[in-house]
Amino acid sequence: MAPSKSKEKKEMAKTNRRKQPATSKNPTPNTASEGQAPADLADQLSKAKNRAQMYELVKGHAAGTVPEFLKHLPECVRLPIPIRDARRFKVGQDEEFFPGQYVRMEGAEYIIVQAPTKKNYPLIWRAVQQDRVRLMVCLCHDEQMSNSDDSKCYTYFPTEPEQTMEVDQKKGKFTIVCKSRDGLSMGATKYEVELTDSEAIVDKNSDDPNAVNEKTCRILIFHMNTWSGQKPESGNVLEQALNVALFFREVKKHEMNILRKSMENYVSPVMLQSFDGINRSAVAWVALMLLRDVEKRECFDVPNLMKSIMKWRMGSISNYYQFCFCMAVCLHIGKDVKWCKNDCNTALADLTAKFGERKLNELGNLAV
Repeated sequence: MAPSKSKEKKEMAKTNRRKQPATSKNPTPNTASEGQAPADLADQLSKAKNRAQMYELVKGHAAGTVPEFLKHLPECVRLPIPIRDARRFKVGQDEEFFPGQYVRMEGAEYIIVQAPTKKNYPLIWRAVQQDRVRLMVCLCHDEQMSNSDDSKCYTYFPTEPEQTMEVDQKKGKFTIVCKSRDGLSMGATKYEVELTDSEAIVDKNSDDPNAVNEKTCRILIFHMNTWSGQKPESGNVLEQALNVALFFREVKKHEMNILRKSMENYVSPVMLQSFDGINRSAVAWVALMLLRDVEKRECFDVPNLMKSIMKWRMGSISNYYQFCFCMAVCLHIGKDVKWCKNDCNTALADLTAKFGERKLNELGNLAV
């Protein structure tokens, strides 16, 4: 019996599908995962034209721009950043508003937070307790910190040994005690504080190595108090990048120590706090992601890290100066682990010497 025409068509379709090539003759490389060799990235950054093109390419992936919006924003108001609900940090069962968001990538989790005021700073400690944060990074300059001026970042943690701060909650209170304070060579300060929650539920079987007792935990706070986030009016405009790179290398070392000591499946996020949480926090995230396995991998996609944070956090790396500063920090990180010392030096020298050739937009001096 002869096969039906419909059956013949099905067989021909199957045959045609088999004849299609499995791969394209010119496959497109997965730049997001493969990236560039350090020497190639440094070579690109050493040429002003390539650097400008890279910035335009990265900027095109941002979720939005903010210059026009900022013209009408009062100076004493934190920049309101639109956050997708899935990324928004929700405090408590009532999901109280908190100016912070999650940034997750490759198993690493961070919380980017804006500078608190005297009125809302208790929310930071509620967030710390809720997500069991053990490492906090404050990126506000000393001149941007104040206990009385709401236009600045409220000093939400004790800064002198044995100094105590009590934070009232809807039920009970938090007591934060500064146990130690150490100055770091790169112009930063490291604090170790004890956080006690008067209403914490006692868990006798807790394996948390940072717990002092059932209601108390130890937290490290790294404060980069000499980085203003502003473009200097004179001198080497990228000079601070070296200290910033060294600072985040120190932060990453302690982040990995906490991770290694943890005996639980839960890995607590790291909190990154700057004024508006769009430039210094974004640079921090890029640097810490780069430092995850910088000594093991051969290729990195630094522009892709920038694109990612600009998509997730509206307004991040908001201008050419912030782009160049972030790249300078990454080059210093690469130079420190002997990626390609000569190429990094060349790229850094050119970034600094030719930086003034490009006009900055009005966000150039915004401390964020």
